[in-house]
Amino acid sequence: MEFLHNMTSNENNLSSTTVPIPSPNGLTVQQILHVIYGILAFIAIFGNGLVFTIIATYRRGRMIRSGTNLLIASMAIMDMMTGITIYAMPTFVVPAKSYPYPKDALSCNIFCHIVASEYLLFYFGFGSVLTVTAIAVERWIAISRPFSYRKIVTTKRVKIYIVILWILCLFLSIDVMLQNEYVANSTIPCQFNSFARHQPGKSIFLALEIIRLFFPVLLTLICYADIARRTLFSSKVDTLDQNSNRKMSIRRKSKRKVTIMSAIAALAFISCWLPNEIYFTLTAFNQTAYDLTTTRITKSLIILSSCLSPFIYSATNEEYRKGLNSLLRPIHLIDTAGCQCTIQYSVQISRTESSINNIAVLN
Repeated sequence: MEFLHNMTSNENNLSSTTVPIPSPNGLTVQQILHVIYGILAFIAIFGNGLVFTIIATYRRGRMIRSGTNLLIASMAIMDMMTGITIYAMPTFVVPAKSYPYPKDALSCNIFCHIVASEYLLFYFGFGSVLTVTAIAVERWIAISRPFSYRKIVTTKRVKIYIVILWILCLFLSIDVMLQNEYVANSTIPCQFNSFARHQPGKSIFLALEIIRLFFPVLLTLICYADIARRTLFSSKVDTLDQNSNRKMSIRRKSKRKVTIMSAIAALAFISCWLPNEIYFTLTAFNQTAYDLTTTRITKSLIILSSCLSPFIYSATNEEYRKGLNSLLRPIHLIDTAGCQCTIQYSVQISRTESSINNIAVLN
């Protein structure tokens, strides 16, 4: 994911030496991308804000007592913060040359290493990756160990994992800070360096990339593959067993629905992330050449990944749809009440005018 900043720096360098290609309506490709990034960031903030609100408030907060929903709520916060950081960083919504950088050297140096380096974006992004993996493991336990699930996956343990995850991510993206530096008396004071292209930076980057992305993705895929195998087998058993407990059958179906929702969200998230990560790894080890169009596409996919989950939850899970309806119902009721009041007021006025006319005729 560090390639995002590499690409950003290269785009800044290219913008000063090349002529922007205008689109038919007069806008450049880069200007259109700024607008797209702003829209995606807004969707990420609004959509994930709704998801967190539903989990925290629907059914009087009972949803958040579930291990799965606790993890989804944590991921919703991370994806929402991803949208906020997109607005805060240079080159995404605001062009790097137009960004209001801090004036004094110390503040700008800190800004370059934490904000402009995209460290915060990586922090929340890798946190989402590890949360997706945690949900996959939790779903695997729910399907493969149904009778001991409640003893293994407790609310307390999930909360401890979430706290550890948020702390661990502080260190998993530490190499990102080392890939950016402050350059005084420059139009763009935050500049990318080649830390990940030389030793020991190359080895550090590869080790962290395996820990924070490639291994979690592999574990996620293994969990859902085994879940698919077990689900197919259990469905055959349910068909053969005509005297199976109806209550147990309902619970199994409920677990499968949640698992399907989680699997679709995980696959969509991984599909958006892997292209950029694989491409940057190959570029860092000089296995492929840098291409601006490719990096723009992979960059947009990563930002898109923070927007997809709310739509997937609503489309695949009835409980989230009900929660969304209950959340939006007060707005609908206010509109309906307003319309009814307007109608009643209009009827009252017409009746009053009619009475006045009748009195005038009698007189």
